[in-house]
Amino acid sequence: MAPRKRSSTSSSSTSRKPNQSHQPSQPSKFGIQHFFERHSQAAASAASQKHNPNSTPTAHPNDPTPPNPSSFPPRILPSPAEPPQPAAIAEETFSEISPELSKSSPLKKFKFSPGMLIKQSQDDGGDEVTWKISPVNERLRSLSSKQLPGMTGLFSEKSRPNGITFHPCSRKEKNSSSIGNVERWLCSPGTAVPMTSSRRVSYQGSEIYDGQGSNYDVKTDGVVDLQSPFRTPPSLSYGSDEVTINGFNCNGEQDHDGLWHHRKALLELLDQVEDAITEEPLPDDLKHCGKRGATGDKIQNEYGLAETSSVDTSPGKLYTAPPYDTFLVLEVSEKHSNVDSSCGRSPIKVLRLLNEQSGSEQALHLYDEWFYSCVGPGDTINVIGEFDDQGKCIVDRNENLIVLHPDILISGTRVASSFSCPRRAVLDERLRSTEHSISALIGTLLHQIFQAGLLKGLPPSRQFLEEHAREVLQKNIESLYASGANQKDIYSTLIAAIPRMLNWLNCFMEAEDSKVPTVDFGHLEGPKAVRITEVGKSLEGGALDGVIDIEEMAWAPRYGLKGMIDASISIKIGSINGDSHEKIMPLEFKTGKGTSGHSAMEHSAQVILYTLLMSERYLKKDIDLGLLYYHHTDQTLGIKVQRSDLVGLIMRRNELATDILKASTKEIFPPMLQSPTMCRSCRHLNNCTVYHKAHGGNIESSGLGDVYDNLVNHLSTVHCNFLKHWDRLIDLEAKVSQVTKKEILQSHKLKGGKSTNSLSSLILDVRNELSGDASGGSDKNIYHFVRQKLRPGKDQEQVDPPGPRVNNLDCTLRCGDCVVLSTESGRVAVANGVISDINCSSVSVSLRRRLRLPGCDSLSEMGDISREVWRIDKDEVSSSFATMRFNLIQLFAQSLRNSHLRKMIVDLEAPRFDSGGLFSQDPAISYVRSEKSLNNDQRRSIQKILTAKDYALILGMPGTGKTSTMVHAVKALLMRGASILLTSYTNSAIDNLLIKLKAQGIDFIRIGRPEVVHHDVRPHCFSAMDAKSVDDIKERMEGVQIVGVTCLGVNHPLLSSKKFDICIMDEAGQTTLPVSLGPLMLASKFVLVGDHYQLPPLVQSTEARENGMGVSLFWRLSEAHPQAISALECQYRMSSGIMELSNTLIYGNRLRCGSSEIAEAKLKFSGKEPAALWLTEILDPDRSVVFINTDQLPAPEAKQKKTVNNPSEAHIVSQITVNLLKRGILEEDIGIITPYNSQASLIRHFVGSSVEVHTIDKYQGRDKDCILVSFVRSSGNLRTCSSSLLGDWHRINVVLTRAKKKLIMVGSQNTLSGVPLLRLLIGKVDEHGGIIHITNKDVNYVQELKKCSQMSV
Repeated sequence: MAPRKRSSTSSSSTSRKPNQSHQPSQPSKFGIQHFFERHSQAAASAASQKHNPNSTPTAHPNDPTPPNPSSFPPRILPSPAEPPQPAAIAEETFSEISPELSKSSPLKKFKFSPGMLIKQSQDDGGDEVTWKISPVNERLRSLSSKQLPGMTGLFSEKSRPNGITFHPCSRKEKNSSSIGNVERWLCSPGTAVPMTSSRRVSYQGSEIYDGQGSNYDVKTDGVVDLQSPFRTPPSLSYGSDEVTINGFNCNGEQDHDGLWHHRKALLELLDQVEDAITEEPLPDDLKHCGKRGATGDKIQNEYGLAETSSVDTSPGKLYTAPPYDTFLVLEVSEKHSNVDSSCGRSPIKVLRLLNEQSGSEQALHLYDEWFYSCVGPGDTINVIGEFDDQGKCIVDRNENLIVLHPDILISGTRVASSFSCPRRAVLDERLRSTEHSISALIGTLLHQIFQAGLLKGLPPSRQFLEEHAREVLQKNIESLYASGANQKDIYSTLIAAIPRMLNWLNCFMEAEDSKVPTVDFGHLEGPKAVRITEVGKSLEGGALDGVIDIEEMAWAPRYGLKGMIDASISIKIGSINGDSHEKIMPLEFKTGKGTSGHSAMEHSAQVILYTLLMSERYLKKDIDLGLLYYHHTDQTLGIKVQRSDLVGLIMRRNELATDILKASTKEIFPPMLQSPTMCRSCRHLNNCTVYHKAHGGNIESSGLGDVYDNLVNHLSTVHCNFLKHWDRLIDLEAKVSQVTKKEILQSHKLKGGKSTNSLSSLILDVRNELSGDASGGSDKNIYHFVRQKLRPGKDQEQVDPPGPRVNNLDCTLRCGDCVVLSTESGRVAVANGVISDINCSSVSVSLRRRLRLPGCDSLSEMGDISREVWRIDKDEVSSSFATMRFNLIQLFAQSLRNSHLRKMIVDLEAPRFDSGGLFSQDPAISYVRSEKSLNNDQRRSIQKILTAKDYALILGMPGTGKTSTMVHAVKALLMRGASILLTSYTNSAIDNLLIKLKAQGIDFIRIGRPEVVHHDVRPHCFSAMDAKSVDDIKERMEGVQIVGVTCLGVNHPLLSSKKFDICIMDEAGQTTLPVSLGPLMLASKFVLVGDHYQLPPLVQSTEARENGMGVSLFWRLSEAHPQAISALECQYRMSSGIMELSNTLIYGNRLRCGSSEIAEAKLKFSGKEPAALWLTEILDPDRSVVFINTDQLPAPEAKQKKTVNNPSEAHIVSQITVNLLKRGILEEDIGIITPYNSQASLIRHFVGSSVEVHTIDKYQGRDKDCILVSFVRSSGNLRTCSSSLLGDWHRINVVLTRAKKKLIMVGSQNTLSGVPLLRLLIGKVDEHGGIIHITNKDVNYVQELKKCSQMSV
């Protein structure tokens, strides 16, 4: 809606009701409305044949047929009133607001989100503070440093689009408004407005906040109810209220509480990008009526998208994805012209864009339905279209598209289902629930049987499908157990469904001489003869299977979409006149009973979006058809992509992306549907109502009456605040992980970039043939990759034969990690798999199916993939954050167990313990008392566990035998007949405990993927057991008392109905609170074992860490109730000299050695090799602790980008290691620790042996006879350490407690003394004469440093 002049006598009101006659003329049926009206009309027509038409209210003749009222809640639709008189429009609608009213602020500049974040990675030196300011300025600064000479050049006239001039605005200048000019939406600092006095109108959320958190529906005369999913929201009125667009108010800032104090610093930092605008002449392209496309004279295809150069997919060619640019929105302008204008192209929204790749400015003009796009300054968009020579592009109903927030990949299924309830779609995206319904399981099984029939190549026999039904049932036996289904009944259902499948396969896959089935593709295409191409038949000059792939994963960053396509097929299409051609298209298989009405709409939308995904994945522009097969009715529909449908779906996708972003950044959700009929059957009813209550909702705004009250009346203000606080922390942490996902999506733009979570410049190792999975999965394919080398003196990269140590694959990837494979030529997410092996020179990835390039010739498949250069990225799946949110929201659900957990965890009620004394007749107590291998601390801890009614906390200090204590506690609990859930955050911690239980002859079940489980424990995995039926699983699950699983693995189907008497969680001090909640909900009471004096939970977001996400549940309960703690203080790891360091600095002298042998332990050398004097002093066995001071050496730290290393320290460590090995110390008894990844890589290069070299974080829970430490930091700036990783006393504690007999530390005494704890440490070592000062005379490392300077770490 156009900005209107506000009356001088008006004041801020609680609502605004724009006059219908003042709105711009409604666009013709199009976009979302058009897409759904087509289906609604068809549904209404079908319904009218069965029902009395008199029972339906009579609609206006000009009105579109409304949706079926039984399927959707009532909507307020636009009134079909007659258009207003032109004079009235000219007088009121298009008189723009005066500058005096709209520009009350003293300054005119962008204001950005005050989200100041400081990220410190392990390679971050720490003395440089990085301001990560979103949304606009961070990218502006990165662009200015990479592509532009300076920030002033960013806004130079040369870089602006021709025909659009931006005039600097004087802060004291007053400008009169005039009809036909563009009113700028600018960001002004203004005055901070308290949240309680502001009124925010959310475009996407359809909520108006009154400052107290209440929300209301916007329902004014003549305006479509913003809850309606069938229409994009119109522009809201201009005024003094804050209008929220995509999470930004009209001042351009995010409404994050508590961050106002960063505003001044950010504005000072960004003064150079101030660009105040007043008025702008009407753009040239609006001064005449001729429609000009964004691509000038280029031909537009039938989608209205600009055709680009075709991709060469001929055999022997690399498949290079066409590049695309992303744009940063700098300004948004609106134009409402006179109704008597000769053009009639109004209204128009103009976006001033910054190309994030080239740094140039461009302009985007949005017409028709696109005008209502909720896009604001700071948003990122993709433009599907081309800009003309003047830097302009037009997006309207006929051509081009825009994709808002393209980094948010949304599944086609999610987009299609969001029309009925956007709130449910957002909750689906944010929560990972554990539902095991029989109907969903049957659908999955039928899909697998049908897909097997497709892959058969020829029409399969009934016997083949029935045999495969048995195989599918066996593969999904765990899901059968979880759903509680009867195995025989499910098998009967599958067998009954096979005839229809067989009929379809026979019709569409028969030989060419048989009758060809006909499929109706709608009124535009009509009926067409359709048949799946025979295997190996030619397709555009190559050989391509008729069924190309099943369950094909497809990512399309260009459109912000992703999906899993049921089947990708090659179809031979024949027309009435006898012509035929071949096309690739998606086939969607539906097994449910919903084949009409809204279900049919969603299914059609899903297929349309899949055509986009396949167009992007296969680099083909002609994928505009799809097949939809309804098994229930044995009906096959042809789906033809129409421009109107495509626009409506992309706009819906943009709105959903905005909703998801607002939920994660501002905790604003779409409103509740307020439909008791639909809401009561929704899977998210409990979660939805709890969120509504937490965010200020009430029974009236829920629309559910007593149903809502019964679900949330148990929640207090403390509960709501706890939920909101932790939900916000999870979102902050998830935001950091999105950086990794963005790297995957833009991998073709980040060539040469290094990330510890990825490997780039890889090629397929053709010397190693394809092999099967070593873990026992017969349906797995393993591919081996090595690093590609750059041959010196050549212009292009060539491949050297990989040797044993050709390249150092330095990264944090490990065996068992889920990864995504992409090509550096631009193909994103070609396949996903699991790392089966990784070493210094190669990495092996296990895939479910053969690796192939989409669309490649099946006869030259291996050659195509071997020519490609690959990138492997760790799949930082958001499912872990979705699991954390689900755990958190479940804590507040109404149930007896959850109520008890809330009292313990949220309300912090004191835990209870049995006070009736210990009875000798209790076999568990008798066992604990009689076990001679236990010390007094361990006995007290086990007794604490046995007497706990709610929970117990075991503080396991370093080397005190936590694992042994837990083993004996488990044995004692088994004597009582208790069922036990053993859990930990890492697989290694669980397996260490289970290996010791196995040695004691104790039976257990290990749940988890075999590739991440220790090989000694794999026989206890369920996959290794011969469970033939659901009854076998029941017998096994009921017959075992111990189950081991990671914290994030408790949603496994086998645990869906399992409850335990007690849960024992190891590494509780390193596990975040939301992750800890999952296992605790499966047990009546719990035991947390950990040490919060060592490493806290790993939190990457600085803001989340500073607001408490690093506080584990163990820490929270320990601080609240110290009486629940039983400490293990007798340690069996460190000699007395090593123990004294952590004992004095950290543990307050509570640690003690378990025996004299431990206290006096020393390294024993098997020989006496000649060595320099300084080495002899260092290796002296009587010196258990040594600090080597490098201040008298030229041993400065070296920085490269964000990495830091110290070649001198690396050389010293390597020399000591070599001498230790010469003296008979085994490699497995030596460990090297450093805080920084790059230093670890450098040391590995120098050492060249299998000695373990890791960062501090990776050495948590490990120990060695001799530990060498490289502190790295050495500079004149004494602040470098205090602001780096060395300033974290938890990490220093880990360093000091890993060595058993010898601890050797290397560092700069002057630099490290800048950290108080390290200064005390060095002083403590000096007390025992453990400091050794070395000089140039001692260390001859000139040649080594020359070699090091030539390395690229």
